[in-house]
Amino acid sequence: MFTDKSQAVIDLAKGYAFSGGSAVLDMAAVVAAMVGQPEANVLLAECFKVKPNDLREACPERPEPSTCPGKLPLAEPVRALLGSAKALAEQVPDRIHPGLINVHHLVGAVATSREACEVVRQSPITTDAAAGLLASWQERDAQAPRLDELTERLRRLRTELMAKVFGQDHAIHAFVEDLFNAEVMAAADIQRKRPRALFVFAGPPGVGKTFLAELGASHLERPFKRFDMSAYSGHEQSQDLVGWAKSYRGAHPGHLTEFVEKNPNAVLLFDEIEKAHLNTIHLFLQLLDAGTLEDKFHERDVAFRDTTIIFTTNAGRKLYDQPNSSGVHGKNAAFHRKTILDALENETDPRTGQPFFPAAICSRMATGYPVLFNHLGVNELERVVRAELDRVAALLQLQYYKRVTFDDLVPMCLVLKEGARADARTLCAQAGTFLKNELFKFCQLFKSERLEEAFDAIDGIHLGLDGRPSDFEPAVADLFEQQERPAVLLIADADLTALYRENVTEVDWRFSSTADDALELLAEQEFDMVLLDLWVGGSAAGPAMTMRQFDHVPAAARGLGVGQELLRKIRDRLPNMPVYLLSLGESEGDYEGEGSIDEELFLACVRGGGARGMIVSSFIDGMVPGWQQHRDRLAARMIDTCKRLHREKSAARMGQERKTLSFDTAPRMDPEDRRLSIRLRNLRFARAIAAADAGEVLEDVERPRTRFDDVIGADGAKEELKFFIDYLKNPRRFAALGLKPPKGVLLHGPPGTGKTMLARAMAGESDVAFLSASASSFVTIWQGSGPQNVRDLFGRARRYAPAIIFIDEIDAIGRTRTGGAGGAEATENTLNALLTEMDGFTSPTADRPVFILAATNFEVESEDPSGTGRSSRTLDPALVRRFSRAILVDLPDRSAREKYLALRLIGRSACNVPKEIIKLIAERSSGMSIANLESIIETAARQAAKTGSELTGRLLEEAFETVRFGDARPRVPEAVKRTACHEAGHTILYWLSGRWPAYVTIVARGDHGGYMAPSADDLEQRGSQTRDELLARIRVSLGGRAAELAIYGPAAGLSTGASADLEHATNIARQMVCRYGMDDQFGLLVTPELMKYEGALSSPMYLRVNEITSKILKEQMDLTASLLGDNRRYLEAVTQALVEKERLTADELQQIMPEIRHHTAQT
Repeated sequence: MFTDKSQAVIDLAKGYAFSGGSAVLDMAAVVAAMVGQPEANVLLAECFKVKPNDLREACPERPEPSTCPGKLPLAEPVRALLGSAKALAEQVPDRIHPGLINVHHLVGAVATSREACEVVRQSPITTDAAAGLLASWQERDAQAPRLDELTERLRRLRTELMAKVFGQDHAIHAFVEDLFNAEVMAAADIQRKRPRALFVFAGPPGVGKTFLAELGASHLERPFKRFDMSAYSGHEQSQDLVGWAKSYRGAHPGHLTEFVEKNPNAVLLFDEIEKAHLNTIHLFLQLLDAGTLEDKFHERDVAFRDTTIIFTTNAGRKLYDQPNSSGVHGKNAAFHRKTILDALENETDPRTGQPFFPAAICSRMATGYPVLFNHLGVNELERVVRAELDRVAALLQLQYYKRVTFDDLVPMCLVLKEGARADARTLCAQAGTFLKNELFKFCQLFKSERLEEAFDAIDGIHLGLDGRPSDFEPAVADLFEQQERPAVLLIADADLTALYRENVTEVDWRFSSTADDALELLAEQEFDMVLLDLWVGGSAAGPAMTMRQFDHVPAAARGLGVGQELLRKIRDRLPNMPVYLLSLGESEGDYEGEGSIDEELFLACVRGGGARGMIVSSFIDGMVPGWQQHRDRLAARMIDTCKRLHREKSAARMGQERKTLSFDTAPRMDPEDRRLSIRLRNLRFARAIAAADAGEVLEDVERPRTRFDDVIGADGAKEELKFFIDYLKNPRRFAALGLKPPKGVLLHGPPGTGKTMLARAMAGESDVAFLSASASSFVTIWQGSGPQNVRDLFGRARRYAPAIIFIDEIDAIGRTRTGGAGGAEATENTLNALLTEMDGFTSPTADRPVFILAATNFEVESEDPSGTGRSSRTLDPALVRRFSRAILVDLPDRSAREKYLALRLIGRSACNVPKEIIKLIAERSSGMSIANLESIIETAARQAAKTGSELTGRLLEEAFETVRFGDARPRVPEAVKRTACHEAGHTILYWLSGRWPAYVTIVARGDHGGYMAPSADDLEQRGSQTRDELLARIRVSLGGRAAELAIYGPAAGLSTGASADLEHATNIARQMVCRYGMDDQFGLLVTPELMKYEGALSSPMYLRVNEITSKILKEQMDLTASLLGDNRRYLEAVTQALVEKERLTADELQQIMPEIRHHTAQT
């Protein structure tokens, strides 16, 4: 008479009656049982239009029910109630058990019983109303899915989608989860008017958005219709969706409204919604709000309450074209729904500059389920191409009866031929085209009369590589096969790590059991993947009572705490590190044993982010029978997984460098096997720069061949830049250590010291994209062009990251800001944009950095730190602060100059320059840059070309003099002799100070009649100087005047040739007094302001300084004259040698004078 559920209610009523001491089953006990049963309580409250809690409170309290040992007689009102229930069961029978009384019938009988309603203080309803409610409840139950059926159906859907939709695991999980949300309570929500579910599939084109929608609708066995929104881009085309009024010629019902009217529970796909006209968008506002659209042809409303709406869009590029800054790998990126909606709302149409989606439609989209699709990885694209080749091969076999086969690597070659960032739609088309093109090429090799005979001579076509991957050039071979053992970090307990270390030798294992150790290892070494045992540090054998209540382990179970924390930390620090979960079981497919991970737990980890996959292993003991097979299966899975990850990494690097794989094809007929072989040969790389970036990014053929070894000098700068190149090659080390990556380096120093050459060497040494720009090219005649050009440069660098930006002559925009108007304003705006980009921009990911290299001849600090102003030749301090390092590229020292000259001259054709001359020029060229030396060589080479002779040492010396001082001037013999006497005086005093001059000449050039060049060591290695050394320098300066006085006498010995010498000596003496505190009379008081003439001439202190300076000069002049008198024979010898030879080297001077005698002044 009763169903199981209704019998339970009757038994509960008997328990209430028995515990209350009643001898019969009374109405109060029945009502108490109905109110106490959850389903009956809810339905009874619906009958009375009250809340279930209110109904429970209205029922009188009764003692706790107890088991009734026997039967209880029925009270008369209860007997009448059961009669009413039986009548309702006959009127509205149970769908599964017709003829039996179910809970619904009991509820209807109670709601119509006056006695029962009095118990809960409610008014009874009519029998017809009760029957109507029963019918509505049955219809609702028929529409409402059972949880077990719904869950199982969605699991099957997820499995099917995972097998057919590649690379969109997170989108599939989100879609299935949201389908559950949409279906689980849809039948009960009778007040809802909106469609049952709204999905927004956002992502790049050709990644499976439409395919997923079609497969989902097919599996749910619901009618499906796709609307291409590009067909509704006109302002009147929206009428085709809802129909045209009959007054129009050719009027017809709406394509959308007519389909939904016939199929109320349809799945509707609106593809590329951003292409729809605004009028069409406005239609969706009504559809998503009111759930109805009027069919203009039939003039009636069509309800969309039971439909499922799917919008697809290519908008949201700033999410799927940029890295996930939250630290979740792109494969499993779980952007917050608001983030996705904001990206759609802010996306603008480049044609109009207006948002694709008005705020109103975005507000309606927010009520649905946004799902973000990612770019497909190379392994997923390879599966797509393989499936397409199989399809086209089947068609070819069906039509021409020729079996088509292909090598395992051919699909990967076709993927890389289009570039790693191609979409699936393009690759499918190109894969089919490739096979057809090869068939066309085969046909072109035969005359028409022989073609059919040749085609009949083959039974199959085979596509393959011409050789093994190891036969290709190393860079190409590395795409397909990893050259070294894969490096894997296993995070597990000690017993398991010891077992794997000893037995699975195909993998280069590293082991850890804590987060800190794991991150330290990840910082020190490059790993192909991380294999994580989620149960590390916990126990899977004794799960908590909470876990035992479920068939699947919750992702937040306490036993997984350590493993989940490790997964989170690795995800946060190294978002692109592939992390696979290790599931251990005693046999294949064992998901219930100790250490195992079932499918639901794995999927929960994927949804949470960080897990890329799962490795199932039954190798947990090296002593059980058959352990070798378990080990071999694990090793094979590890090798296969690492191979796929290696290809993914290699393809990503190709995509960053905008490279594609090129190859040629060659046919070969095999009569014995009756097979046509199409061989792919000459595999090589080709760069495919985006059209907008052509000329801006260095091509491989344009990349400088300069290396750091080619840069002479600047050893400190080279060492620093090598360190930064190491960072660019392995940025993961910085990320794993939690260090802030360096932003860039500023090279500063004198002109011609090799700053640009260092940048060229950095471009040559690095394998990353190199973008070069001159700061002077940023600002043009157009308003706002400077900031825009800076933003474009950095945007381009992010696209090709990891990348180096080199900005030459950055001082063109980087000098200290003044806030002035006019032309300076445009420059300062450009500098502000540069500061913003350097400070605020983030590289695409931690392992795809953008590094900035800049060069300038300006100072990086104020020349006078104590001053209030900054020189016009000083860079803005805010710009300098943006760089991680400011490196001084100084003038080359003697050894660097000699090395450069030798590199450029020795072995050069038509060049005969002795090493002694090279050494001499290096000695004499102190203070000259590499650019100056290059100018000397070029000048000598031009002179040799003019005379038709080879480049000799004499020409090189002449070129040095010409470049440094100008062309030689002719002079009369008397002037030559006086100059020789003057320079000999300098030479003797320099020799007496303890050093040999590098060179002495009396050839007049520019504004001098001759000069003595100090030794390079004296100029370049001079540190702090003593008082004696400064006095020696004064005597050297006074040596020319003293020599003329000694040779020509007190009257004729005074000439204007010593003016510069006297000024130099005076300045040294003044500095000794005013700056160095080296005079006993003046003391330690430092007055550098007295070194300036302005405002000091009338100062008594200045006059005193002059007196002391004059005294020092007189004393040193007297000593100089005395020293020359003592060494007059050497003075005359050097003078005579200069008259005869015009120039003397250090070696020649050493033949005239003895070993150096160092003279110490006593004053």
